[in-house]
Parts: sequence; C-alpha cells; structure tokens
Amino acid sequence: MKKITLPTISGPIEIDHWNHLKNLVEISASLNKGIQLHFEKLRLQYVDVPAIVGITGACENVDTLFKVGNRLGIPLFFTQTGQLALEQALQKFAGVWTIIYSGRDEEEEDSRHLRQFRLTEEEFGWATVEKNKKYDADSMFEHLLDHIQKVTKSALIKIVKDNSSVLSKIYKRNLNELQTAIKKDFQRISYSTAVELLQKNGFPNLTWGDDLKANHEQKIVDLLSDKTPLPTFITHYPKEIKFFNMKVSQKDPRVVHSADLILPISGESAGSAVREENGQKLKERLLSSNMFRLHQERGGSYDDFTWYIEDIICAGKTQPHAGYGLGNERLMQYVVGTTDIRQASVLSLMAKESGDWNEKRRGQSLLFSHQKTILVSIGKISDKRLLLPVIKKVTGDGILFYATEGTHKFLKTNGAPSTLVYKISQKGKPNLGDLIPQNKFDLIINIPNSQKNKPELFDWRLIRKFAVDTGTNLITDTEVAYHTLEKLSQHVSS
Repeated sequence: MKKITLPTISGPIEIDHWNHLKNLVEISASLNKGIQLHFEKLRLQYVDVPAIVGITGACENVDTLFKVGNRLGIPLFFTQTGQLALEQALQKFAGVWTIIYSGRDEEEEDSRHLRQFRLTEEEFGWATVEKNKKYDADSMFEHLLDHIQKVTKSALIKIVKDNSSVLSKIYKRNLNELQTAIKKDFQRISYSTAVELLQKNGFPNLTWGDDLKANHEQKIVDLLSDKTPLPTFITHYPKEIKFFNMKVSQKDPRVVHSADLILPISGESAGSAVREENGQKLKERLLSSNMFRLHQERGGSYDDFTWYIEDIICAGKTQPHAGYGLGNERLMQYVVGTTDIRQASVLSLMAKESGDWNEKRRGQSLLFSHQKTILVSIGKISDKRLLLPVIKKVTGDGILFYATEGTHKFLKTNGAPSTLVYKISQKGKPNLGDLIPQNKFDLIINIPNSQKNKPELFDWRLIRKFAVDTGTNLITDTEVAYHTLEKLSQHVSS
C-alpha cells in the first residue's frame, strides 16, 4: 500500500494514500450535508450557475482565469465565482445559494493554492433579514457576518458528528478546538486595527492599503485568541484591493463593507461583502478598478458588464443584498489539521494520481499542444478566397482566429468565425497596437494588398515589427500560409 506523510499541526502522520482519500471523501460529504441543512432551514433557493462564463465570472484577479477554447472564438473562461449569476437569480428569489467548482490558473499548486476547488456561495436580500425596516448597509453587514458564521458552524457540526473518531484517532485532531469554534462567536477585528496590531507585533513595515498575506492573517488569529485559536473576521478592507461591487462605507469612504473569515491553520476561507445597490456608483467603481484596467488591456470593454450593471442593478430589478463565497477545501484543511491544503482536497489528490497536470503530457510539438490564437490580416480578395478553405478546416478544436476588419467581414460572410480586432491606425478596441506587444497571438498571417495605401503600409510595417520584437511566428506569403494551415488542419483532425 502506498504510504504518504501528512503534515499536521500535531506533527507528521503516516497514512495509506487511499485510506486518506476515503476519509476526505466522507468528511467532504458531511460538509456538504451540513451546508445543505443550513440553507434548508433558511428556506433559500438553490441555483445552478454556469461554469463557463465571460469576464464577469472573475474575482479580483483576471490573470488567473482559465481560458476556454470554443468554435466561435469568443473569450470565455472557467468561472471563479458564481456571485453575479446568483445576483441574476435575485431578480426572482429573495435569497439564493449554490456550490460551484472554482478554477484558478495557478502556475503550480502549493501548500496554500489549488487550481480547482469547491466554493459555497450565498446572496440574500434585505427582506430576508429585515422585512419592515428601512435598508441600512451597516445592519446588512452584521447580518452578513451572522450568515457566514452560521453556515460554517453548521458544516462543522455535521463533520464532527459523523467523523469524530477518524479525526481524533487517525489525524490526532483536538476535537475540543472544533467544539469551541462551534460554541463560541467568531472573533472580529477591522482591517485598520489589524494593521496597527501587526505593526506592533513583528511587521513594522506593513502599511495601510497593503493586502494582508497568509502570515499576517494567522498572526491576527493568534494575537486575538486566548488559549484556543478561533475563526476570525477581518472587516472593512480598503476599496482599492477588493472587488468592484462591494459597497463603500459612508462612515469611512476609504473602505468597503467587506469581511474575510480567517480560519486557524488554513487561513482565509471566506470573502464577503454588502453589494453596491446604486447603479451609477457601481459603474464608477468598476471603471476605476484594477480589474477593469486589466480587462481593457486584454481587449475587453464596459459592454461586457452592461447586462449586470445597466440591465439589473440600474434597472432596480434586485433589492439591496449581500453575499459571500466560502472555500470548502479551506474548511476541510482546518478540520483535518493539515498545513498543506493539497492534502485536504479530494480534487487535488485525484488529479495528482491521474497525472492530468503532468507537463510531460504536452505532446511532441508546443505549436499544437494547447489553445492557439492566430491573427489573419489579408489584403487581396484573391488571397482571402485561397485561404478560406483551410481556415474553415482548422477553425475550432483549440484554434481561435482573430481578424482585421476587412478579413473579419469576409470570413463571417463565408461561414468562418473570427474575432474582430482593429488595426493600429484605427481607434477601435481591441487594437493590435495593444495586443501584439502583449504576446496575444501564437501566429500572425499578414499578407497586405500589393497596391498599398499609406495607412495600410503603416499597419503592415508595425504588425511585422511587433511580431519580430515579440518573437511571434510570422507568415507573409500566401502559399506558405496555405501549407501551414493545411498542416495544422491535419493535426487537428487527427
């Protein structure tokens, strides 16, 4: 039997790999049952949310979105959060919840970061907590913390009830710590006070506005705890480092009504906030956010968010609401007591055994091993017609075509999907002047009209210059382009 060494707060534990995986499966099942029981008591509606979404499925960091290839060439991603989808559902339900599979395109998994995990999410409206009172964001925030505490405790109660013997005998877990977390209210401290406390206790260079790291968070838990470390809320973070739809505090406009739940051992397990219900303020927050800046640099625009901001929030189709996302694996890590989140994740352990993330599986040729993006800018109609059949043959199956305006219209008319990009001399977005320097294309096919006008000559030269500067594969000959795409189509079809 394959033995593994499990790092825990009680010291290293030797355990059979499959027995450990079996235990995690059972503990996870208890966690899910505890969560379901909690929401059944609240009578909130469960909602399935899309797993493949646009940019609105991102949390703060758009750089860790998994790209999903598709035959239409549309920028789609594996979702990180179902939050905005749940807010869609609030148009018809007073309170909703879901459990999703969330993805982060991390370079590698480590003791704190997973590429895929489960996320329990809830969004609830004001009427579910205060039916006859005027809406108050401060009061809503208190209800939010109460909701997070109760769902976490419900999961812990069911886990301990079903798995106490395994936790104490196999994982040497101190059940008194878990029982204390179940019985007592969670600790809480504001971000500002936490920074001051940390500055006096080992982190003198920490300044207001910094994003707290894992070691900062655990230090706060330890400093606030007496004998038994307790789950701790850190509240009211600076608005610049949080998601754009978190409501800004009227008492302190520097911060938002947000809270992170920090668990002993595993760290940040939940992110939460009261949502901004004013559509105009929401739009202003989005447009000034770092997330939107990155989205624009990648060719996105405000239009990608209008369905949410304009059609739902500005239109007043939901009541004021709040919500959170609770990481199931972080809760599992806390329960088991391991210092390595990979050892608390059924998904991570299964993926490791199957070798799905093994880089040796990339294949013989890097060119054909993953999602490829090809820019086509073809001037002469005869060249467009010549290349059309092979472009259609290779479209889809991991190949995305981007095309300048004339080529895009020709391909669309002839049933070959592509994404429109604007030439450098044009003002439209997304623009090649932004995309090529960012290495957005794996191959550029640039065949201008032989009778060049000045703007096209300008674009032609800059496209080729950028391709050379970035080391992007560049084809400027029609015959070479045809044979390259033909070869690529043979690989795709095989």
